[in-house]
Amino acid sequence: MTLKECQQRIDAWIRAHGGYWGEFEILARMSEELGEVASDLQRMKGLRPRKAETDIEGELGDLLFILCAFANRVDIDLEGALIKTLAKYDRRDSAAWKGKTQAGETRPTP
Repeated sequence: MTLKECQQRIDAWIRAHGGYWGEFEILARMSEELGEVASDLQRMKGLRPRKAETDIEGELGDLLFILCAFANRVDIDLEGALIKTLAKYDRRDSAAWKGKTQAGETRPTP
């Protein structure tokens, strides 16, 4: 599914279930969902007491849903936004990503 298709499907779901919340309500929900992703990751990595189970995949799905809802609410095409961001990263940030390990530590560059 493309980002455009995600946005269309989420728009249809939201309209069928009463319509959009305000921008700030959606933004607050996005913050909550991001916090849940962080909480699950901390538990997976043993940084917090582990609850019975974690569902980082589900939490990321929730975050993506609300991100699409926010983009729809403020009339932003996420595919177009991502294309612009990738071009920016290519121009500006590609060197900063070199020399990083998966855990994010800096490794020596030759």
